[in-house]
Amino acid sequence: MALQSSGAISFSDLQTEFGGSPPISLSEYYRNAGFVGGGAPNVPTSGALRMNKFFGGKAEIAITLASNASNQNILTLAQAQGYNASTDSTPIIVNINSGVIISGSGTHALTTGGLNANSDLTINISGEVNGFFGSTGSTPNGVGGSGGDALYVNTLTGGSGVIVVNVLSGGKLRGGGGGGGGGGQRGQHRFFDSKFNQCFSQYYYGSYGSTGSAGGYGQNGSSGGSGTYSPSAGTPYAQCIAQYASGGASGGAAGFAIRQNGRTVTLNNSGTVNGSAS
Repeated sequence: MALQSSGAISFSDLQTEFGGSPPISLSEYYRNAGFVGGGAPNVPTSGALRMNKFFGGKAEIAITLASNASNQNILTLAQAQGYNASTDSTPIIVNINSGVIISGSGTHALTTGGLNANSDLTINISGEVNGFFGSTGSTPNGVGGSGGDALYVNTLTGGSGVIVVNVLSGGKLRGGGGGGGGGGQRGQHRFFDSKFNQCFSQYYYGSYGSTGSAGGYGQNGSSGGSGTYSPSAGTPYAQCIAQYASGGASGGAAGFAIRQNGRTVTLNNSGTVNGSAS
């Protein structure tokens, strides 16, 4: 709820919107002085304070993401509306509209940033927040890359701020899948000639192992396949073997739907959540 954009504003109106109790002093309602935060950016922090500066002011900052974007930082978006994390504990509400996709590209799709630890944060997801998929491991023996987090909560100590994430009907909150592991090293051995009863320097190679598949949203990637020996390379006597085939590398870990980093996040899910939310 916001204050009206015209007409008379009373002390009672200020108390109802921003808090406080009688006896009221207008100086209590400077911006960033305790009651009024970034939701009323026209209110000064000092000097003359007039009631018309409160027009349209509200006790929370509302952020609406209405078009596709990547690597969104809530602190940065709130600062654009006058939020000051050092002094401002204004509640923040983030709405991600239906049909909108917030994606990650090399980092978290959506991060809280270093908000004031006393600011309540509510995130309403009607669209999608998707972590990126991990890279495929190189062959031979390259480990698959980890998937990216959908929502990353910055670690903050102390404070009473509450974080609530509402995945609404049709909404999606999905950690990225881990990349597939690289295939195993191919086996090789030198040719053994029974006529001369010795090894020769010509090498016969098998095949590299197959690359593992990427995990789906919120799932680990699979390991690569094992390397093989050449199927028709003569008798591989022990003294002729130069290198053994190896197993494939492991797949990458899945990204988190919510990486809480020790903070408590209440998740209400009426849509789709893939990946850990802890």
